[in-house]
Amino acid sequence: MCRQSLVFVAVSVLTLFSCACESTFAGNQVDSIQFGNPQSEQSHKLNDKGSEIVEGALGLSARKILPKSAAHWRGNRITFRMAIDPDKLNYVTAKFWGSDYAEKPSRLFLFADGKQIGQRHLGQIDPIDILSEHKRFPERFFYKTLPLPLTLTKGKKTVELGIEVHGHIWGYGSTFDKYQRALEAPSRTIYRCYSHTESFFEPESNEVQGTEPPAKIQNGPGEEVVQEIKDRINKSIQRTMKSKAIPNLETIRFLSNACFESWTDAYHNKEVLERIVKGIDHQYLEFKKDPTKFEKEWEGAGPAAEAVRILEKPLRFYAGKAVEGTDIPRYKAWVEMFIASRDWHVQHRRTYTNQTMIIDLNIYRCNRAIRFLSPKKDWPESKAIKLLHEAVGIKPWSGSWDERGRPNFEKGKKYIQLTDQGLTKELGYVGGYGEIVNGIVRNMYEASRPKLDAEGDPELRQRLIKIAKARAAFRYPTFDDEGYKTMRLESVVGWRDWKYPGPVMYDQMPSSEGGPLDVAASTLDPVLTGYGQQMILDNQFFAAWKYIQTIRRGETQNTMLRMPRIYEWIKKQPPAEHRLPMTSGQPDYVFADPGVGVVAIKNKDEILYVSLYWRARYAINNLARVHHLTPTIERDATVFTETRFTDSGQVYTIPDWTNMGFGKKFEDEYKKEGINLATAGMKLPIAKVPSNNKDFKPGKENIYAGKADLYLLEYGNYFIAMNCHSSRSYSFDVPDAFAGSKNLVSGESISKNKLRVEKAQTIVLYRKP
Repeated sequence: MCRQSLVFVAVSVLTLFSCACESTFAGNQVDSIQFGNPQSEQSHKLNDKGSEIVEGALGLSARKILPKSAAHWRGNRITFRMAIDPDKLNYVTAKFWGSDYAEKPSRLFLFADGKQIGQRHLGQIDPIDILSEHKRFPERFFYKTLPLPLTLTKGKKTVELGIEVHGHIWGYGSTFDKYQRALEAPSRTIYRCYSHTESFFEPESNEVQGTEPPAKIQNGPGEEVVQEIKDRINKSIQRTMKSKAIPNLETIRFLSNACFESWTDAYHNKEVLERIVKGIDHQYLEFKKDPTKFEKEWEGAGPAAEAVRILEKPLRFYAGKAVEGTDIPRYKAWVEMFIASRDWHVQHRRTYTNQTMIIDLNIYRCNRAIRFLSPKKDWPESKAIKLLHEAVGIKPWSGSWDERGRPNFEKGKKYIQLTDQGLTKELGYVGGYGEIVNGIVRNMYEASRPKLDAEGDPELRQRLIKIAKARAAFRYPTFDDEGYKTMRLESVVGWRDWKYPGPVMYDQMPSSEGGPLDVAASTLDPVLTGYGQQMILDNQFFAAWKYIQTIRRGETQNTMLRMPRIYEWIKKQPPAEHRLPMTSGQPDYVFADPGVGVVAIKNKDEILYVSLYWRARYAINNLARVHHLTPTIERDATVFTETRFTDSGQVYTIPDWTNMGFGKKFEDEYKKEGINLATAGMKLPIAKVPSNNKDFKPGKENIYAGKADLYLLEYGNYFIAMNCHSSRSYSFDVPDAFAGSKNLVSGESISKNKLRVEKAQTIVLYRKP
């Protein structure tokens, strides 16, 4: 079955189910407008009200759109008419300066005939720009490409386009005012807009572009950061010990870990130990007042249980004594608390990978504490470790258990939480949320150590290494905000990402949950150690720790505790040859994962990231997200793909949600402003969902509903064929333009006009320009 470019072709169900396999990629620029140029603006009937002309980068004219009111989230809109092709699919591309950033960010939205293209937050189509606090592509221009609905352009030679500025959003805001922030400053500078019919946008050769900055290494910060962290940790311990407040769960865990770091004031400190015991007692007394206490947080009583595991030997003296204010021995009281937390959470496991990992880790921690306090009430290690194996994809995920310990297999008996390559399924590739190794998975491995100085579960160790190496494909070379050489996380093609560019990152994400070299130090893997040494050589290690110190979360202190020890370890390692695969000068490289439909390509000095399965939560949308980086140009595009899939016969009607791509959150607030979605009412086909997904119905998020079996994408000089099916192969026609091209995966030259892509395999063809 063939489906190509269905999402915007759909006028009716009949239109949707017609087959259209001919290429839609031919075509060049149709029109362009240069903002700030009177002749160009006049010829495109620009309504410039609420905007201003500015002199932009490299002396080019440009415009900024202004706020209407400092107290409101919605700013002004400029409109203009652009020529389009009346018969073909059309794209709009905007040109921006990559060094722009803002302390008060904003967003730009594209409108066509008065209707909004895409959603503001995690939709199938992004805003035309999301300005952040960081420089996206320093000293060069980047181009953002969005598709126009065919329903708005069919038979027309021109279309009215609009660009409107809004305040930024905080994706976790629980109220509208917290979620949607007021617009406090003018928009990012807008240089040009183009209409074209080819998914790959190529500016004219005479257009002014920037120049890649020199790769400088920063001089600081340096080793003084180690002492800063030690001083900060000890001051925190001192404050905690002087405070009348009883330690909370995170503080209990922090103090427990500090007891084993020789440079801290907590090292082998009896008063600190007694403070920890008092904190766990308090958690028990709170639990007796409210038996649902540990049901309200994913971690449950896990942090307190981790303290018991870490401090087994010194806690033996206290275990038989009564909880303060009661006559109940601690080994009975604490066990009651840990059993309640363990058993409730195993009956309420979460589906998303990072969430089930958090829950399962803390179930395991509680069981370890139970084993120490009352061995007859714990689960056997084989039963407990199985939960961790399921969470990291070693074994199929069994879902929640009932009171008798029987799993419900809500995702079926073969559902694996990670792909074969080691990426998380959420539903497609995710950037920040996919970085689960430095905090969650590493903590799983550490928790599995039978003793603090013993090796942990070998299967968890190997899985941890595999995940870390898979994630390495998604760090690309660029510059930090000060213009120094660095690597950043790929976030543009991430399903759950909305901050571009991603954070500076080498081994793992510097965060409150984990430091940049935690996994290398925990596993002692030589490849990961090499990635860590690359960060040291680029002098980004200490800068990462300066950033971590700014994170105001309880977990941050646990992370900082490890830093001095890890730095001493990395200094002692012999030089390693391994470097992150996308690093300049490394060999050409292709990483492809059909499990989540993502491809990462390094081809000489070009880097291409593609999410072929792109935010298709409910149905097949035939859209891909592309991030293309060269030394002089960055491209960020949402483009059409060709797909093949097994049709369920069901359809999903796109709702008029302008805010989110997956719900009505705050939609009424935006409807008050009269904003409507350009694609609302269009019907998309739903792929066949496995029969064991018994609760599925149209409109319910499902990993199978929007995922195709085969994806075919032509983008510039690349043609990608990805087979996501687990048991069958597919044949496809090689486009004429790719005759004699090279398969970057196998290294072979292509002489055939038809190729076969085997199950769970990917072919990447490249033609020289």
